[in-house]
Amino acid sequence: MRSVRQHVNPLGAQYLVARAARIEVPADAERVEVELGCADGKFSFELAALRPRDFVVGLEIREALVERNREWARRGGQANLAFGYVNINVDLDRVFAPASVDRFHVLFPDPWFKARHRKRRVVDPEMLEVVASQLRPGGELHVASDVFELALAAMAELEGPEADALGFRNLAGEWAFTRQNPCEATSRREDTTLARGQRVWRMRYGVRPR
Repeated sequence: MRSVRQHVNPLGAQYLVARAARIEVPADAERVEVELGCADGKFSFELAALRPRDFVVGLEIREALVERNREWARRGGQANLAFGYVNINVDLDRVFAPASVDRFHVLFPDPWFKARHRKRRVVDPEMLEVVASQLRPGGELHVASDVFELALAAMAELEGPEADALGFRNLAGEWAFTRQNPCEATSRREDTTLARGQRVWRMRYGVRPR
């Protein structure tokens, strides 16, 4: 099995052309759960296995991982699991119909510490606008990180007036983190973080009906 690059530059020219494909949600799916930046897909695979009546989607910018995950899902017979390409800040708006997703998960995104790299961070106003439009009324955005500064930066985006206008509200109260994982599944990064005795900085935001 060939290796896959750990990181790619989402601002590279080849990723700035919107080309993500629409993912059709089965009519009989009870819920739609979407992992943004799914990497090896551990969380998505586990969630799909635990909730066979739900439709689970893992989206990833590294196309080699998308193809690998699709093959593993096919071999495992997980018909309620799909994987697709996306550059979250470029073409997420192409992937789902409006008001069709029950929950988005952004789990342990790369922190991009350097000031010149902060424009590559996942949670920004444009991304939140798309997520809000694709969530069903009463839907949820779940964000988790093992880096406090990154979690706080994401929270600052979600607690601001722009996000409030989109209908987001912190389910734990203003400027509050929660320890409750809304799903039984965990990502590989979460397993490693907890095994080290470190804190997961978790946020859960509901979206109000417009």
